Amino acid sequence: MLKILKIKIFISILLFVTLSFKSFFCIAQEKEAGIRIKDLVEIRGVRGNSLTGLGLVVGLQGTGDSKASVATNKAAASVLNRLGMSVTANEVITKNTAVVAVTATLPPFARIGDKIDVRISSIGDSSSLEGGTLLLTTLTAADGQIYATAQGSITQGTAMAGNEGGAGQPAKSSAPKTVSLALNGIVEKEFPATFINNNKIELSLINADFTTASRIAKVLNDYFNDFIADPVNSGLISVKLPRTVARNNPSFNPVTFVAVLEQLKVVPDSIAQIVINERTGTIIAGNNVILEPVAISHGRLEIIVGKKSSKVADLPLSTTVAELVRALNALGAGPKDVVSILQTLESAKSLRAKIKIL
Repeated sequence: MLKILKIKIFISILLFVTLSFKSFFCIAQEKEAGIRIKDLVEIRGVRGNSLTGLGLVVGLQGTGDSKASVATNKAAASVLNRLGMSVTANEVITKNTAVVAVTATLPPFARIGDKIDVRISSIGDSSSLEGGTLLLTTLTAADGQIYATAQGSITQGTAMAGNEGGAGQPAKSSAPKTVSLALNGIVEKEFPATFINNNKIELSLINADFTTASRIAKVLNDYFNDFIADPVNSGLISVKLPRTVARNNPSFNPVTFVAVLEQLKVVPDSIAQIVINERTGTIIAGNNVILEPVAISHGRLEIIVGKKSSKVADLPLSTTVAELVRALNALGAGPKDVVSILQTLESAKSLRAKIKIL
């Protein structure tokens, strides 16, 4: 009798452990579900700022702008005059120089002395910038102030943005007219940036959606056990700093608060949409796409969705767009046929999704 009792107790403990483990596993899976808020939103005030400047590349081996390029002649003369040589634009030979546009992005919270990447694009009729040197160029923001400077050599192996071929394809030209120089710009002035205004942080959704905005607000309110998040509209969520990190708190640390906020996970919602690339025949459908019962007749192709018949192909009621496309391909339908059928289904209100053609 005692032995039977011990066995029953052992089985009960084993069952309890098994159920507890199962519950823990389900909770862990639930916590892991979704996407980080960090990947769904941008924090207002935390962004880069575009910088531009007009520069001069020298030292080219006869591949610079022609003498007919008035802008290059003036730019070269201006540089020489600044260096103490008195010349006019007509006296400058420009075949070894080229006037260029220099662009860069000033990262958020960049400090004086930080290095940034710059991009150089030929403005004149230079055939190549290879082997040249960009002279010191000032880069300004939209407010007209100088925030960075750039200079550097353009050597073999420099990334030639805009001149590469497709994947696995050779470059169209070995003469770069647009180049990227890594870490050849230096920050000279800091851009004032703040992500906290009136004890609030504003989150801008990368893809505006009312449902997603509401879900993010709920996750934040539940996690911090306080009504701190208010979805203003489909693209903006206003978040108050919790009492635990209020400015009057000695342990106030907004960076830690944002770091915690970013790691919380949300299941985003999305509209039912089908994206079609006619050129490659690629079709991508989201999981919210619904196909209503319908009979399809296109040329010699016939398909019935959601009904038994003796047609060429029958598909069940729960058919997805992917299964429909697979069936059409199996019957010999080409990309244009599939696109035409999907567009007709959308017009007939049998396809509950928006179609976007690239």
